[in-house]
Amino acid sequence: MPLPQRLAPQKPQKQKIARLKTLLELITHEIQHHQRNEYDITVQKHISQWNEIAVRTFEFHEFRDYPSWISEQDFICSALLQSSYIDDLKFDELVMIIDFICSAEGSEAEQGHALELLDINFPNANASDLIYWPDEWFNNEEIDDEFSAEEIACYLCLHSGRILANTPEIALRYPLPK
Repeated sequence: MPLPQRLAPQKPQKQKIARLKTLLELITHEIQHHQRNEYDITVQKHISQWNEIAVRTFEFHEFRDYPSWISEQDFICSALLQSSYIDDLKFDELVMIIDFICSAEGSEAEQGHALELLDINFPNANASDLIYWPDEWFNNEEIDDEFSAEEIACYLCLHSGRILANTPEIALRYPLPK
């Protein structure tokens, strides 16, 4: 199930993508071929230029480590995808975000955007732990149940204290963790 249109990330401008691609190639080359570290002035300069364009601040380790977990294109896109708080978020939209994540739809950058939407809109609820490691989230090693998107949504709402206008009454199997 795709993200609702109003929650989907906006397509980044081609000029910004091209500039970040150039900077990423420069940074990666310095790190991989010249063994530069985070204190190198050239690397710092390029990361600073990257951060002027990106929607969040990136750190050296992200440039060093990204090839092991994400493609170059998705890494660049993740720097340009802006997630924000949505005042009028609806419960069914929240469920669609969770379904999108759980079904592993979209690119790594889009998945990151969806998780960031949850983190911004449900602060301190640790959405990724609830989705991927519910036993950790509940502090209960015996939990190995699969949770529906609706259940996950309810737990996020309750844990964060943000109850959406059209949140249904759902009987939850476990109490909230303390």
